Amino acid sequence: MRRLNIAHRGFSGRYPENTLVAFERAYEAGADGMELDVRLTKDKEVVIFHDETIDRMTGGTGKLNDYTLIDLESYPITHPLQENIKQQYIPTLSDYLIWAENKHILTNIELKSEGVEDNDLEQKVAEALRKFNIEETIIISSFHQKNIERIKQFMPTVKTGLLLFECDEPTIQRAKDLGAEFIHLKASGLNAQIIQLANEYGMSINVWTVNESEELKKINNLDIEGIITDHPDRLKKIQFNR
Repeated sequence: MRRLNIAHRGFSGRYPENTLVAFERAYEAGADGMELDVRLTKDKEVVIFHDETIDRMTGGTGKLNDYTLIDLESYPITHPLQENIKQQYIPTLSDYLIWAENKHILTNIELKSEGVEDNDLEQKVAEALRKFNIEETIIISSFHQKNIERIKQFMPTVKTGLLLFECDEPTIQRAKDLGAEFIHLKASGLNAQIIQLANEYGMSINVWTVNESEELKKINNLDIEGIITDHPDRLKKIQFNR
């Protein structure tokens, strides 16, 4: 069985991460799905952005949640991978969902919050998703149990994944108790025992973030669900040449 080819923040190995061009190019490269990060702006709009601050990806400084959506429009992406392509900006989740609505792709939405305070992120994500008929193609993931618990309150049937750096049987049980369908495990924490345990608990594993060709080949042969990669073209080539 072929593993799902999930583009990490879009085609982030070649284009500025979490931008519409990164998602479009990943889709063109043959990715089965997209992984993206969401945060709330000061005025409670859901935008696609990884970092807590805007410093690394734009010419601005400070925390993203100190800016309104209109404020952020003044800060185009300035990452080096932005060069030689159409100028990119921080997209909203709705921008992405409009683009993805009629495409046959999986979307993994990672909730970026501290997980202990109710900051409305889960409710706003649920509201955005309900405007589109694509819930069956969505996975909501987080490192924080509270995020998963809250998204299940707003969307009880949406699939979820617990993000982990390492894993053992009690952790798999905890994910199961949360109602999560997936474990999203860092590649360094993956081994045959964990795969077997996950299967016994009825859990599927998506592995992050795998980029080197040899490691992609190795993990593609394991009994997991999907591989999250910055280079969906490399994984596509490996799978096509099998």
